[in-house]
Amino acid sequence: MKKSLLALAALTAFAGAASAQSSVTLFGILDAGVARISGGGKSVTGMENSGYNSSRLGFRGTEDLGGGLQAKFWLEGQLFNDTGEGFGTGQAMNWQRQTWVGLAGGFGEVRLGRDYTGNFVNVSAYDAFGTNGVGTSMGFGMVGAAGNGVAAVRASNSVSYSLPAMGGVEMKAMYSFGENVSGGAKTNNHWNIRAGYAAGPIAAHVAYAKTEGATDAADVKYMSFGASFNTGMVVPMLVVAQEKTGAGLKVQAIIPAAHINIGSGTIRLSYGRYDIKDSSNDWNKIAAGYIHNMSKRTALYGTYARISNKGTQNKTIGTNGVGGVTASAGGNSSGFEFGIRHSF
Repeated sequence: MKKSLLALAALTAFAGAASAQSSVTLFGILDAGVARISGGGKSVTGMENSGYNSSRLGFRGTEDLGGGLQAKFWLEGQLFNDTGEGFGTGQAMNWQRQTWVGLAGGFGEVRLGRDYTGNFVNVSAYDAFGTNGVGTSMGFGMVGAAGNGVAAVRASNSVSYSLPAMGGVEMKAMYSFGENVSGGAKTNNHWNIRAGYAAGPIAAHVAYAKTEGATDAADVKYMSFGASFNTGMVVPMLVVAQEKTGAGLKVQAIIPAAHINIGSGTIRLSYGRYDIKDSSNDWNKIAAGYIHNMSKRTALYGTYARISNKGTQNKTIGTNGVGGVTASAGGNSSGFEFGIRHSF
């Protein structure tokens, strides 16, 4: 009897020690609101999702391997909670946000799988509206389908390396395999690097990336610079971005923005100017919004945005779940939204 009790106590102690060295976290965000989009003399009103943060469900975890080495994983999928669908209309739940496994230690961190590109992180980190809702900047994927624009956000089949923490200096490099047969096209081969400094009130980063297409004309190069200065109440930000295809299409963006923190809320302001080289089909975008934090996990938000097109350009305010209208050539598009975001 005593031996059995001793064995049970030892097993319990071992299980407790093992669980203390590893952790798995279930997390998610549910974000829904009402939005109205106008353009081309028409408008549509409806339920949107992800107006403040992208709705998602995920699992992340770490295991202590000893000697300062950790195994890490991240498994995260998109939710369209206004309709109950996954990533895209008619799609079931999938894991196309972040899906990677890696090792971290004194040498830095290595990840293998699907992850954000450095250029996307660079633009979104210094955008007053992040990457969501009617107010988000248009500083990534500006050349669209002209050159594998999807890799402007996330890259599949990737290997990345991040430097260890060094007094605010940061650097992450990534290579994504297009998995093409030798001797053929190098479609979707992608690499990017992001480096900068973030410590105290100052943050500034630069990023460069390239995605290869089926031909040299379909190649895309991405470049961006972002900076911010946190004064406490006011946080001015700036993004300068450029995308260029091998065919000569080049789009440049300058996006000054700011957060103004007032009590439990934040005012968000942004102005974006987007210029296409050797073309008069440019556009501008302004956005203003407010977030009221009801708690650490729940927030109410509202945003208004307007795009002014030039020449034959017809850029239209976009949001998840509400659409169907298109700005007229050289016309305007506007949108507003009100919603609630809850994280867990």
